[in-house]
Parts: sequence; structure tokens; C-alpha cells
Amino acid sequence: MSFLVNPYWYGCGDADANAFLTAAGITDATISQAICTLVTSMKANGTWAKCSAIYPFVGGTATTHRWNLKDPRDLNAAFRLSFIGGWTHSSNGALPNGTNAYADSFLIPNISLTANSGHLSYYTRTNSAFTSEIPMGVSGSLGGTGFDIVIRRPGNTNRFLSSESSGVTGIVTSTSTDSRGLTTGSITSSSSRKIYKNGTLLNTNSSTITWARNTFSIFIGAINISDNVTGPNFYTNKQCSFASIGIGLTDGEAAALYTAVQAFQTTLSRQV
Repeated sequence: MSFLVNPYWYGCGDADANAFLTAAGITDATISQAICTLVTSMKANGTWAKCSAIYPFVGGTATTHRWNLKDPRDLNAAFRLSFIGGWTHSSNGALPNGTNAYADSFLIPNISLTANSGHLSYYTRTNSAFTSEIPMGVSGSLGGTGFDIVIRRPGNTNRFLSSESSGVTGIVTSTSTDSRGLTTGSITSSSSRKIYKNGTLLNTNSSTITWARNTFSIFIGAINISDNVTGPNFYTNKQCSFASIGIGLTDGEAAALYTAVQAFQTTLSRQV
């Protein structure tokens, strides 16, 4: 006698993981198990509760890549992605063309994040120094509202988090020259902004600023420049295989997030 195993439940009893798999229409057993383990690992290490949006980019199509693992409803309010411009979708993630590609998360820091607490993470398999790129974020010159991460831009700001107050006051930089892996930028207080690569702390900026939080949404693949309502700019060519947005992460949580994400990527045979 043979039995058909429902892949949504294969090795997983987590309701959040199963809701995502159902919404995305994913039945592949390897992807299902990877999602299940990612969710349960993030819940166990405390990072699940810190995220408002988690984009695992599985399934290989724009339709499957758009879903927010944390809230897989087909609504702007659930922060599912809307892809615009030239993207290439594959089993390795979503690749922007560096010219006009971006995705709107519909997540507005002023509404969804708390004062002086926020994080962005971006996992890429691409190692390139692409001129003037900002792979993820939102920016406005008024009121200290900028919130973005840069990954290996040429020059001495190869990897940085920006939470601008005035000028470069709120920027934390590093000179890491390999863009591959998980870059995480985290704000945990008015005087603590940190940048991590693969869970390892690279640098800290402890200047005291007031981060007012932007009233426009965060983009992936480019930055949403909102001060003059100009929209996307500083497009990237770095493939995205995971991204998250949420409140600030501690050093331990940033390391734990990387451990969970790297295990997830390894299960899918796309780790770097």
C-alpha cells in the first residue's frame, strides 16, 4: 500500500509556514522543508517576532517571489511585493537589471517601525561593485528620514547603513569588498546603528540622532527617494535571495538571523 504525502505538511507542523506555502502554491518538498525550518528556526531564535516582512524568494517566478512569509495575504497592507521593471526570476532568487527594476514592499517605516528601531537585511549571490547602487531602502532629505543599506559600492563606502539626520551623521560604513551573503543594518537606539556581514559586526555609529522614520514605502532593488516624490533611483544589479524588514536586531539576533538564513539557502543549494 502506498500513501501520498501532502508536501505542505511534509515534516512541518507550523501554521505560518503552511500558510505561506499555500498562498505561493508551492508543492516542492525541498522548498517546503526549507521554509518550514526557516520559520521554526527564526521563531526559536527570536528574530521572527522582530520582522514585519520576510521575503524568501522561492519558487522561481514573480508570482511566488512576491509573498511575505510573515503575512502571506494578497494585500498592500500585508507587504507583498509588487515587481516593476526588468527582473529575472529563477530558483536562485530575483535578479534586478540595474536599470529600472525595483519592488515596492508597501512597508512604511513611520507606520510599521518604532522610533529608533529598525533593521534591513539583503542576501545576495552577486559579487559586484556597481556604481551608485542602493539595493534596499527609502530616503528623504527632510526630518532625518533616510533608511537604507548599500552593498559594495565602489570607493570607501563598500557596505553601509544609512539612517540620516543631517549629512552623514547617521551613516555607519565598512570596507568589506565581497558583496555576497547577508548584509544586515540595524538601529536599536538613538545612539546605536550597526552593520553586519553574515552575522558578524563590521562597524558601529554611536552618534546620537533622532530618526524620524519616512512616510513612504521601502523599495527592494532600488531606493525610494521620497523627498521630492521622485520614486526609485540608484538601482542595483545584485540578485536577492532573501530580504527582511523589521525592528532593530541585537548582535546576537543578527548572528542568529544569518545562521537561520544560511541554513535555508544551503537546503536550497544556493548558498554563498
